[in-house]
Amino acid sequence: MKKIFLMLLGIAATINAMAVDYTAKAVITITSSTGYYKPMIVQEAAIYGNSVVGAEMNFEGNGAFLYGISGGTKLQVVRGADLEGVQLGVKTDAGTEFTFTVSSVEGSNPLYFMDAQGSNYLLENGASFTITDLAANSTIENRFSLGRPSAPVTGYNVTLNGAGLATFSADGDDATIPDGVEAYTATYQDATQEIVLNKITADAIPAGVGVILYGTPGAAVTLPYTDGAAALTAENNLYPATAWATADKNNVFVLSGNQMFKYVGTDPVPANKAFMKLPGGANNAPARISMRFNTTTAVENVETEAVQPVKFIENGEIFIRRGNEVYNLQGQLVK
Repeated sequence: MKKIFLMLLGIAATINAMAVDYTAKAVITITSSTGYYKPMIVQEAAIYGNSVVGAEMNFEGNGAFLYGISGGTKLQVVRGADLEGVQLGVKTDAGTEFTFTVSSVEGSNPLYFMDAQGSNYLLENGASFTITDLAANSTIENRFSLGRPSAPVTGYNVTLNGAGLATFSADGDDATIPDGVEAYTATYQDATQEIVLNKITADAIPAGVGVILYGTPGAAVTLPYTDGAAALTAENNLYPATAWATADKNNVFVLSGNQMFKYVGTDPVPANKAFMKLPGGANNAPARISMRFNTTTAVENVETEAVQPVKFIENGEIFIRRGNEVYNLQGQLVK
């Protein structure tokens, strides 16, 4: 009995050693309308290494064949650590349509059967799809592949800096201002040599307009695409990145931290960013310009007296001045 028990333990250990942690695995069976069918096996796992290897396809017999292509080798079992982009070949028979069915699926990141002339099909258990436009008695090796479609782009992606700020401009569709983010136009005040930020009260930013975004420091935010955004009527000395090529580079400033710094480089402003161009009447502008918020929000109502609060940035933090007192964003008095 003890020997049998030890034998069973040895078999279990061997099975565990052979277990593969698949990122994707599937059996794809191609069936011709003639009734013949043939399976192909896809196995993606880190253990297989960077090369695409496997068992070669035996083309003897009747029916249609689906196979992977690695160099000049045609594989019935396709193995590799990364199978995205592996080309698939189809050898048809006299059939008029060909059905692909999927089974034995494993893994946390399934692959797709990609059709360059049609849809992409997720390789999940029970999936089945039929392709009717394949020429009979032909070999097609430039149409199908394994892959994972890129997620559709639905908006502009922006990362706020350590002060919670970023310049932004939409270069195609208008942009929706997401929850937790505020957008501001900016006006340079020559008399005080400061930039006043005026909050946009609409829910969207029209394309071709430069703005400053404010939110959680370091946050990655997405501004969803939209259309029909109302034009901004407030004076604005911010310009979109698309205006850089034709802009006069004199008195141009870009955001760094919580201030605008005079730009001395030669590279163009990155796409979907914005830059400040001081108005023609500005004189003796400093090398860097502080910014002041000119809007009130609920957090600014730290007192009920009729004194207009002023939001400003200092050492990377937002403060609110009301009269002679200064408060932080939690409404606490700063000594």
